[in-house]
Amino acid sequence: MIQKFILYVAAGILIFFIGGGLLFNELLPAKTIDFQSYFSKNKHFSSMEEGMEIEVKKLSKDNVYLRVTLKPFAAGPLEHIHQNFDEYFVIEKGTLSLLINGQKRILKAGESILIPKGTPHKPFNETAQEVILNDKNERQPTMPAYFAYGLSQLYPVIDEYGSKSPKVLFQLARLGPSFDTWLADAPLFSQKAIRWILKPPAHVFL
Repeated sequence: MIQKFILYVAAGILIFFIGGGLLFNELLPAKTIDFQSYFSKNKHFSSMEEGMEIEVKKLSKDNVYLRVTLKPFAAGPLEHIHQNFDEYFVIEKGTLSLLINGQKRILKAGESILIPKGTPHKPFNETAQEVILNDKNERQPTMPAYFAYGLSQLYPVIDEYGSKSPKVLFQLARLGPSFDTWLADAPLFSQKAIRWILKPPAHVFL
């Protein structure tokens, strides 16, 4: 009797995760976000843990132009990759430290660099002065609008619970694979699978 009960519970859990995964990831239409309206009300967002403040300067179709401030000694994000977009850094003020494929680069005011998609990287600030990233000429967008939206949703969770909290993982699952940031030191397939599986409970509990 107990064995049957355990079997039924296990089957129910399996059905929930697989069925829910299919429902939330494959069948339900993706949430449509009016970025123009959203960013008119949410122009500024920040992460105390990462030491970053972001200002949305301009929205262009599905991309945004940002002004990013790294506070003194800002740790920045974990080393990560973007699978589908390049990231362009233009240093307006200060000295930026940047890990690229595990190698540290130092960039000073007036310098710029393009990080190709798929390249592990991590911006941070090793100095006692602010670093400002800002392309005044707006030669190319900073990032996709959905990615900026995702950061504005993720940062409050990181600051409240810490970057290693399971709640962060649930928030990533809720944002889905379109929130294109992936840890550099973990298999991409595994990370995508975890987000796929956790999306149903993320919608239920967050």
